[in-house]
Amino acid sequence: MNIYKIPTPNKIVNSQIFNEETGCYAYIEHDEWYVAGANSQEHAESLIAEHSFTPTEPTVAEKLASVGLSVTDLKKALGL
Repeated sequence: MNIYKIPTPNKIVNSQIFNEETGCYAYIEHDEWYVAGANSQEHAESLIAEHSFTPTEPTVAEKLASVGLSVTDLKKALGL
């Protein structure tokens, strides 16, 4: 796995969300920032630049789909 030292980000980085979004790992070791799993130094830096630490909540449709239902199914069940 490739590991790249990156400049200290000027924003909050949520390592768990970063990993889920990119498949790469961001971490700090001895006050230095690193990204593991990127294809290149430029790729590592662009992944950090594009990262948003704010978790996004799934939509109602996504939550229904996760249990095998649709909005149409819900409407039918509610008699709408």
